Amino acid sequence: MALGFWRFFLALLVAVSHLWDGMIHGPAAYAVWGFFLISGYLMTLGFQTRYNEGWGGLRDYAFNRFLRIYPAYYLACLLGYVALLVMPLQGVNPSMLNGQFVLPQHWRDWATNITLLPIWGAGNLLVPVSGALGIEVGVYLLIPLMARGPSVAWLALILSAMLNWQHGIETPTFAVRYSLFLTCFMAFAIGALVAHYRAYLQRLRAPWLSSMTWLAHCLLWLRWDQWPWTWGLYFSLLLTAWVMVSFAERKSHALDRWLGDLSYPVYLFHTVMALWWFGLFGMQRNLGFMLAGLVSTLALSLLVVVVLDRPLEKRFKRRRLLVKP
Repeated sequence: MALGFWRFFLALLVAVSHLWDGMIHGPAAYAVWGFFLISGYLMTLGFQTRYNEGWGGLRDYAFNRFLRIYPAYYLACLLGYVALLVMPLQGVNPSMLNGQFVLPQHWRDWATNITLLPIWGAGNLLVPVSGALGIEVGVYLLIPLMARGPSVAWLALILSAMLNWQHGIETPTFAVRYSLFLTCFMAFAIGALVAHYRAYLQRLRAPWLSSMTWLAHCLLWLRWDQWPWTWGLYFSLLLTAWVMVSFAERKSHALDRWLGDLSYPVYLFHTVMALWWFGLFGMQRNLGFMLAGLVSTLALSLLVVVVLDRPLEKRFKRRRLLVKP
């Protein structure tokens, strides 16, 4: 088991939490910030090793980030737009599945959907999970600075932690802390710091112990129901960093690479695909609905990897495609 498996596992946690109302609380939030942390690590490491050659490196970095994120995202937008037009005609209310799953109305909504940049404000989304994706795209613009040295990443971590503290580590403030660009930035900063200090952190490698501890931490909600929305989110970052240190240097096999490739489309398409099943299950997020949505999402994700992602990667291999986040 390597990092690709873990990324796929995190994507599944997010998908299941959105499609099934019986899932325990906490793991999905930990998974999203875990993705942010892993992305901060991979982007920092990739920039240090592949894109540190002046303006040419910056150009290749920007091109490959676009290539990785936007083609599949625009396909998801198209499918989401069609679903938002068709499903209400069938008596299905998409906003009951996700409150942001609404046709864009204002130009700001369209700007957010088209660019993914976190500068236009929240709006109606063609792909409900794209809010977190927009945060990641915004961080891509700052990764070259954090990759230069650990001091910038430390500064980013301190400032973001202070902002989280200013909001108050309480349940009522969770939604704000969890979704704002600047508060989320601490996860990316920790990932960048792990990349800078990876040689020193290798002594902490413990794949099974770290992953089992991460899973056990999710169960604390059963005893303390406020834990995920308060300190649990931050404690999960430390555990995700431990898991990443434990798995990042392990040799990746074919199955692990496939699972890693599937993680992004599974995250991206699960709500859009599941909406087509929503009416059949009485607009209830029960176990049957979750399974139907998940199976169709996996099928589409596999198709996207085979037909879109890998052909693009092969065609532009000369651009030195970065390890996929």
